[in-house]
Amino acid sequence: MASKHPQDVRLAQTAAKASNTFASNLFRVLTEGGSSNNIFFSPMSISTALAMTFMGARGETASQMSQVLHFNILEESVLHQSFADLSALIFRADAPYTLKAANRLFGHKGLDVLANFVDDSKKYYGASMETLDFIGDGEGSRQHINSWVEKQTANRIKDLLAAGSIDALTRLVLVNAIYFKGDWAAKFQVSKTSPEKFHISATEDFDVPMMHQRGKFNFGRDDSVSSSILELPYLKNEVSMFIVLPDQVDGLVDVQKKLSQEMIDSWVTEARMRDSPTVIVSLPKFTLEQDFVLNDVLRKMGMSDPFDAGKADFSGMTGDKDLFISKVIHKAFLDVNEEGSEAAAATAVVMQAPTSCMPARTLEFKADHPFLVFICDNKTGAILFIGQLCKPEGDTIMGDSPSEKGMGSGGNVLGNTCLCPPPPPPLPCP
Repeated sequence: MASKHPQDVRLAQTAAKASNTFASNLFRVLTEGGSSNNIFFSPMSISTALAMTFMGARGETASQMSQVLHFNILEESVLHQSFADLSALIFRADAPYTLKAANRLFGHKGLDVLANFVDDSKKYYGASMETLDFIGDGEGSRQHINSWVEKQTANRIKDLLAAGSIDALTRLVLVNAIYFKGDWAAKFQVSKTSPEKFHISATEDFDVPMMHQRGKFNFGRDDSVSSSILELPYLKNEVSMFIVLPDQVDGLVDVQKKLSQEMIDSWVTEARMRDSPTVIVSLPKFTLEQDFVLNDVLRKMGMSDPFDAGKADFSGMTGDKDLFISKVIHKAFLDVNEEGSEAAAATAVVMQAPTSCMPARTLEFKADHPFLVFICDNKTGAILFIGQLCKPEGDTIMGDSPSEKGMGSGGNVLGNTCLCPPPPPPLPCP
């Protein structure tokens, strides 16, 4: 997605706040009941994909999406410009790291999409419309979309759309893909990486390759969740990874319950409010891969009408109430090693037709039990990726198998939306 100079930094920061609030709410829903599963996703990708979809939403459908995605903290007249400004600040060609995003609309060759929707998708999200034959060649269309996503994510997100995702009722697929690769400002030495125990619980542990280094890092405490916060900046300090490490092996449950956008902001502020102490850092070398079907989670959060063929109103796309969201699919990937990190994500929206004070001493930060992790753009405060590491398996940490409830293994993919017409007629519409 080509970046342009932002019109208003304040608008970008407000869009970041909306995305971050959605991120913390989504994380809480995914971890309800004290989940001990690995979780990783890109709120930036999901918010962007659904923001594109929101351009075509009207009535109660738009109201529900606005509430759940927290678009209501932005003035409607500048909402999409706010996301455009946020992208312009984050996705820069001259950045000291690789961070890029791409959006695209894939529409059925017989779908009559309103010119305003196509033009605004291009203006605000850099999303061009590509025409495919979903009815005559659904499988070829699926492979074509997946290939586009792979290319945008340096081959990290594969098979975003599973077999059968595209059928004769599919009318529109909105896709967002995001990719990040950055070197640590202070790299870990490979020679210091050694096998150590990662404690999943009081009675269960695994051997993992543990990286080590000693240096000055931003470090904070949040006694409300009995956790330490460590900032690991990437080169030039424009993007950082934050690790939130509970004191106790089972302490992540309290973080899950209380997580909020305000709490994330306070962690960043707390870590940076004093001179950086010397910290002995121990961090696992790990990979997280996960995919989600977010339908049930978004319904639970209050977005039900967009998935209901009888109630969905996306007339801003076609002029008629002839489309509803059949699936919101997200995949994400994170690799953390001595050099730095690599992360990717993609989101697809598929639409169908119906039928505290720090002591003056060396501190130790040993991430040898479950912790929360997020990657943050330091200019805007936008959370690019967020998740939790609970169950390492050797030197690779994988998610569970995909499910309608939202957790699984896979790549990092954001923003793929498919629009379809209401329940099928006797024969597929041309």
